[in-house]
Amino acid sequence: MAKNNSFASVEIIAVANNEVRNAAFAKGINRDVNLANAKKICADIKAHGYRQAELVQVLPAEKAIANGDITLVDINDNRITPENAQHYYLVLDGQHRIFATSLHNGEKDVTVIQVPAIIVELANDETVAEYISAINVTKAEWKPLDYVRGAANVQQTDLLLRYKELIKSEENPTGFPLSTLNLIFFGNSKELNKSDLSLLCQGKTEKGIKTKKKIVEGESIERGNRYINLCIRLGFRHKDIAKRYLIERFEKLRNGKNEEYAFKVFDSISPNDRQAMYNEKGNLDENKVIEQIDIIKIRMAE
Repeated sequence: MAKNNSFASVEIIAVANNEVRNAAFAKGINRDVNLANAKKICADIKAHGYRQAELVQVLPAEKAIANGDITLVDINDNRITPENAQHYYLVLDGQHRIFATSLHNGEKDVTVIQVPAIIVELANDETVAEYISAINVTKAEWKPLDYVRGAANVQQTDLLLRYKELIKSEENPTGFPLSTLNLIFFGNSKELNKSDLSLLCQGKTEKGIKTKKKIVEGESIERGNRYINLCIRLGFRHKDIAKRYLIERFEKLRNGKNEEYAFKVFDSISPNDRQAMYNEKGNLDENKVIEQIDIIKIRMAE
């Protein structure tokens, strides 16, 4: 969700029954809002008025939280309780239009706008996360963060939830790029690509037409977590662990001999070794990492 001190509340009116409710969002499931895009839509609203044919898609909040597996918040990120849910519509599609309307309604001397909406019926056994992922994947191109969040929200596996926790985002600026996560947990930077994650967002677990193959296969959460925890214990910063320099050296050691050898080499990194891997500006340097790992290997063999 967009970050701001306070947004004006937005009323949503369902075209089917004219019921008016406030806008709600599914925390951690709705995509982040790009305020720059919302401001562009707001400018269009000022120039031409609200285009009534552009309906947002909603679900009554009490239905959305019926199974208790999602958290709803209002436009200012305040949690919505089950007791108050009947006063809200969960926005499934049209977040930017809601925030644009909020920006408009928050200005002085304007006519307050109600946003028209259509109430969605979820398919049998379809979750809110699956619906939001499905409609968004077919729209503007998602960033890796969006794919990971969508897949994790739908599949709820230990691996995808770990990816969601670690991936770089606005809330986690020192997080990991998708390629680094793939190296850490699979040993292959291209293992989980956008196509794979898109299928996972749709609730699928296999890919291929003639020959079916598991989308997620060959991962090692234990090894990945052990590697991250070791790097932290050695004193490397999160932003440096997120770079591929360290994990690429680890994988080269692991593939050259075996996993325990790779951990043994890394476990032998002294504070002086670690310091030698940084340049004069205090940034982790790829060439210096390679050189120092080679020095450690020679030292271990003596």
